[in-house]
Formats: sequence, C-alpha cells, structure tokens
Amino acid sequence: MGAKVKDQTSVEMHDVNEPRRAHPEDDKPSSWKDALFGRRARKYAFIFIVAFLAVLTVKDVFDLFEEYFEYPKESDINIVFNESMTMPNVTFCMSRAQAWSHFKLNLSAPADEWDAVVDESLANMTDHDAFMKQPWDYRLVMEAYDMIATYSSLERETTAHGSARSIHVFKNSPRLAAKRKTFKKWRDILDSRRITFDEFTQKTGIEVLRRSMQRFRRRTFDDDDTVIKTKLRISWISQMQICYQPEFDKDNFKTIDDQGVFFDMLLSHNAENTEGQKIDCMSVDFHGRPSSLNRFMEGKGRSRDGFIDELCLGQRHEVTAHVTALYQMLENDEEGTRCRDVEDGEDSEFNCRSRCRMEMIRDACHCTPLSLSYLAKKEDMEIFPLCDYTQCTVDVQKGNYSDTECANKCFPDCRQIRFEVDHSVKGRMLRPDLTLVELSWGPFEYLTMEQQWKYTPTTFIAALGGSIGMWLGLSILSLIQLVTYSYTYFTKKIVNEKILKKGNTFDRRDGEDEDGDFTIDNGTERKKMSLAENPFAEFFPGGSPEQPKKGGSKPNSRQASLDKEGGNSQGYSANPKGARS
Repeated sequence: MGAKVKDQTSVEMHDVNEPRRAHPEDDKPSSWKDALFGRRARKYAFIFIVAFLAVLTVKDVFDLFEEYFEYPKESDINIVFNESMTMPNVTFCMSRAQAWSHFKLNLSAPADEWDAVVDESLANMTDHDAFMKQPWDYRLVMEAYDMIATYSSLERETTAHGSARSIHVFKNSPRLAAKRKTFKKWRDILDSRRITFDEFTQKTGIEVLRRSMQRFRRRTFDDDDTVIKTKLRISWISQMQICYQPEFDKDNFKTIDDQGVFFDMLLSHNAENTEGQKIDCMSVDFHGRPSSLNRFMEGKGRSRDGFIDELCLGQRHEVTAHVTALYQMLENDEEGTRCRDVEDGEDSEFNCRSRCRMEMIRDACHCTPLSLSYLAKKEDMEIFPLCDYTQCTVDVQKGNYSDTECANKCFPDCRQIRFEVDHSVKGRMLRPDLTLVELSWGPFEYLTMEQQWKYTPTTFIAALGGSIGMWLGLSILSLIQLVTYSYTYFTKKIVNEKILKKGNTFDRRDGEDEDGDFTIDNGTERKKMSLAENPFAEFFPGGSPEQPKKGGSKPNSRQASLDKEGGNSQGYSANPKGARS
C-alpha cells in the first residue's frame, strides 16, 4: 500500500513540475466569451490602445515643437500704483524770432562796423576757456547761430537727396559767397581754439537763451525748500527753432514724489521788436524729441502723444501730464512691431537715423558733417575730417542719394511710454513781455503691458513631459528606457541571428547577468534593474497567469517568492500533511 502511494505521489509531483506543452489548438477561442474577452482579444486591444495613444502623443509632441520654434509670445497686463515717477525727458522749443527778439538790429549801420566788432571780440578770446566762458556780443551770437542753423538745415532738416542738392547750392550759389567766407572764418577760430562743433552749439544756444531765460527750475514740495541745480542743454538749432532741455547731474536728479507742479519756466521777450510779427507759439515734448526734426528723422505713422505746441507768448500756461501706458515688447523683426532694446552706449532710433545721414554725406563728400560730428569716432575723424562744402562736388542730376536702406535698419525702442498731456491757459501775464509755463504731474498709476516668451527651456521641458505623459503615462526616464530597450532588443536579435547562422556559441560567465545593469537588495530579495527593460512590461508581469513562464519561475518572479516563503523550491507538496511513504 505504501509503495502504491509513493508511486502515485511521484507521478503527481512529476505532473506538477513538468511544464505544459503548448498545442496549436490552445490558442483558438473555445467560446464567444473567450473570443471577445479572452487572452488574445485583450492582447490585441492593448496593442491597439497603445498604438492609438502613441499616435496622439506623437501629434502633441510635433505640435509642441512646431509652436516652440515659432517663438510664441504672451503679454502680461497690469495696473501699476507708484509712489513716485521718474523725471521725464522734457524738451522745450521756441521760434527763432522769439529767441532773437532781444537783438535790436541797426540795418542802416555799415557792414564793416559789424565785422570790426566781431573780429575784435574773437581776437580777445585767445583760448578754449576764454571762448567758452566769456559773454558774447549779440553780433557774435547771431553769426554763430546762423552758421549752426545753416549746417543743421543743410545736413539734417531735409531728405537725403535734398541734402545733396543743398550742398550743391551752398557751394555754387553766388549769393552765398559772403556766408561761405564768414563760415570759413568761424571754422578757423574753432580749429585754433580746439573747440568741437557740439561745444560751439551749446555755447551759442546758451548765449541766445540767457537773454530770455528768467527762471528755469525743478520744483518739489519738500518742507526744506530743496534747491535742485538745473543745467541747460541745447538739443537743436535750426532756421526755424531752437530747442533745449533741463539737464541734471547724478546728485540733482530727483524723482517726482508729489502730484502738482514739478517744473516751471519763466521767459521774457522784447515786445517792441515782436510787435506786428506773427510769432509761432512754443512747444513742449515729454519724449525729448526736437520738434522740427521729427518728420525727417523718425519713421512714418508714429504717435505724437506727449506733445503740445500751443504755448503762446504773454500768457500763463499749465501743462499737466501723466503716463497712460508703458509697453515693454520683445525684440523682433516683424512688420509693424519690430523694435530693439537700447542699452547704454548704443544708438537710439534718432541717433541711428542721424548716423545713416552722416554715412551718406561721407560717401558723397568724403568728410564728416559738422552738425553730426558728435556721432563720429575719434579714429574716423582722421579719415573723414570736418566738411568744407566748398571742396565737395555732388552730381545732383545723375546722382541718386539715399539713406533709406540704412534707415530701414533703425528700429524703435522696445520700451514705449505713452503720455497724456492736458493744456490750459490761466490768463494773460501782468507784464506782456513775460511767458510762464508750469509743468504738473497727474496720477502716478498707469497700465503696463509686458511681453514675455511663452516658453523657456524649463517650461518647454515641462510641457513636453506633460504631452508624453498625457496619453501613455510616460516620463523622460520611460523614454530613455524605451529607446534602450528597443536598441538592446534589435541588437541582440541581429547578433544572435548572425551567431546562429555561423554556428558559434558562447558561454556566459558565472554570475554574469545580461538582463540587468545593477542589482538592488531590499532585504527580502535581490532585484535586477536595467535601462533596457520594456517600459510596458508591467501590463503583463512575468508571474501572472496571462503570461506563464516556460521552464519554471525565475529567481526574482512572484512564483519564486511564494516558493521561498513556503520553503519548497520544488513546487506544491503532494503530501501537505507530511504523510510518510
């Protein structure tokens, strides 16, 4: 009896441990439920779902890359509530007739008398400091003003072809012979005193305005009546206007901390000399633009905000300004929005266009225009000296003079401020020869619109991770694992096929594991980890009934763990009660 039980137990143990052999009939569905919900149906459903989601993932990733390389932008709009405002770049302009109203001309005096006074005054200014510090006779002021205005109008206050035509007229016109002689005299004086044309312009403008300027100051509401030193800088002199700006050093540049008047200017003029004349009203520009030069040195269709030209003589004017919007755009070359960030030491759009005009005149006359010499580099002045237009020959009829190609590369500043300016006349002054202009500041709050790149490297990687994880639940590590697995799979397959074809074999060394890159011991079992694992393997684990392993369980499989815990590495016991044979 015992032998019979023993033989039967041995047979049962043999049947349990012996792996089942697959028959072709086993894969065929046995019923409609098996056909719809069986292992094969679930496998194909899984493959279809993964393929469909993979297509969606590839599409999303492709769209994301396409959008990223279009460099999309987004705008952040806010309302700013400031406690103070920066002093704006204010420019005042007055007509030449108003500025010259203090010069009483004696038209019946002989020209020799005029020339004698000018020559004597220039002879007394023997060096640079004397020329710049001594006060000038009005005859010197008028001659110097006329010289600067003529060069400015000839070189800048016209089109490129108009500038070439003006140079031709200035050289050849008989009626300008006396003016050419006078300008030659002044140029010799400037060269001998080593005075730059910009210094010459500043000195001439200040000599003109010092007869008119009664008050030109920055104001505050401090209790200690702080005095802010305000300098005067000449920005433009032409036959029509003279323009000037308040200038501050570092210690005197104060922010606007209170609403109300922050700057005032009191001017005088000679009412007798202006009587019966039509005097153009003054202007103020909060963008710092020389008003008479805007239409020649700026692009077309620009906003003219922050500008008032109704400051007429003999009245008290109150000009209230505030910022309505501040736009900070990203640098771009798109039509209508192209702009550049202007850093310290770089040309603004105005200076860029002025430099284009300087290059055009250099090409035509091989010299540097005087009114634009402040843009020239010292090393270039040896190659292109200051222009003497009596030596310049231009062919106006056949020549095609243009600076448009260069000017098209001059872009506006990406930081744009929009001002709203209100002007009110508070009545006439008690003295008809005085004009008062008070600049006030309104609200400190304004709207800001700042452009930013939609994607930074960090946000793009995050969006990429979201795209690949949305449909397939993958991560960057999963992608690396999938690529490594695919490479390893195809490489081994090719290598094995070649080895099998050649009939070669190789032995694996003891302890060598080709399936794992490294092993982790968690105290219970040792797990093999590899970058070459299939990232989708978790859907069909090795020990599951859906995917049985041939040849028994692997050491790290779920079945091996159960066997280990049960203390039986041979399989299920045929005699669980420990019956003896």
